Parts: sequence; C-alpha cells; structure tokens
Amino acid sequence: MTSACRAALRAASSMQRTITSASSSAARQNIRCNVTQPSRTFSASVVYPDISMEHSYEQRRLPVTQFTEDEEMVRDAARHWANEVLRPLVRDMDNEGKTRPDVIQGLFDHGFMGMEIPEEYGGSEMNFTSACLVVEELSRVDPSVSILVDIHNTLTNNAVRFWGSKELKEKWLPRLASEAVSSFALSEAGSGTDAFALKTTATASSDGSYYTLNGEKLWISNSREAGGFFLFFH
Repeated sequence: MTSACRAALRAASSMQRTITSASSSAARQNIRCNVTQPSRTFSASVVYPDISMEHSYEQRRLPVTQFTEDEEMVRDAARHWANEVLRPLVRDMDNEGKTRPDVIQGLFDHGFMGMEIPEEYGGSEMNFTSACLVVEELSRVDPSVSILVDIHNTLTNNAVRFWGSKELKEKWLPRLASEAVSSFALSEAGSGTDAFALKTTATASSDGSYYTLNGEKLWISNSREAGGFFLFFH
C-alpha cells in the first residue's frame, strides 16, 4: 500500500474508531506483538504453446485468521463509505437499473478501483487480502457495486498487470486506477464462458496496423459503465 493511501486510511480510521477499554486495547496490542509472521513463497505459472511465464512472490503474512493494521484500515474505510454514502442510494439505483456516476467516482476517489495496481501507475498498491475485504464490505450493502469492483480489479486490472506489455500497462493501468471502468467481455450465446469454444475472431489487416473483430458477445459485465473492454476472441 502506498504511503499516501495508508495515511488517508489511518486518518479515516481514527475518526471511526472509539476506544472503550484501555485494557482491551493493550491486550490486542499484546497479541499482535507476540504473533510471528512466517515468510511464504508462492508462484503462479501459466504456460501457452509459445509463451512460458512464471511469477513468484515472497511476502511476510499473518495467519489468515488475523489482519494487518493496513488491512483493518482498508476494511474500516470501505465499511464506512458503503454505509454512509452507498447505502442511501441502493434502492434508487435498483429502481433505475443503473449505477450512479457519483458512486463510480467515489470508488475511484477512495482507491477501490486500483487496489492492486502499483503506485507508479497511480494505483493504491494494496495486497489481495485488502482487495477481498473491500469487496466483502461493499457486498454487505450493494452486491451489484461489489461485483463491479471485483471484476474490474481481479479480472481486468490483474490481467493487464501480469500479462500486459510495457506499453499496454503504461497506457491502461493509470486509466483503470483513476477513471475508466473495465468490462469483461468473454461470454457468447453458443459457448457461455468456455474460452476455448469462442466464435468471435480478430483478423489482422494486410499491413498489420489494425484488427477487424467479428462476432457477438452476451451478458457482458460492467458494459453500461465501461470506459474500456477486455475482449476475448480467436
């Protein structure tokens, strides 16, 4: 998480929390001080016919039953925004059948749309657990907004982060973190979400300067609000 993001969350968190017992606070602090943080290394590999990619990560993590201070601040900030700003608008948005622009802007303003995007691209540089906590807190109030945030972060943003070219990252990650909702265009009438059975094609022009897309997509998440489409084709 970036230092600026951490400072903002800490300020918001301090406004929301009320300390009711000094002894219980000391006990919590004591527990945290005695917890060991084991170093864990894990990797994700994706192998295609012509491309082999290996991503390794090493980080110190608390047990899954506990959250770090940063994760708690992110959770509390998301809970506060969802209850104070989002909740009063849920019924009206359901009746209107669309997400209000000021809600989407609020998601960007609070860093919820670029949670795992690195700071160099304008993101919040949170970890995956923090992203999960934000999605969980939003889903308590409005599952539709939660899904919008989840798809944008875990599908589109991460695809560009892990497998996008340098040029693609420089062009899209700053926009995805600050202004452009992404749409995940996979499903088709004849194949559902089976990516290997897609009928949509992309044919290169004779000079290779552009592609012509031919096909149809259905049930496309975030399409109404999208400023960019992550499209699957052969």
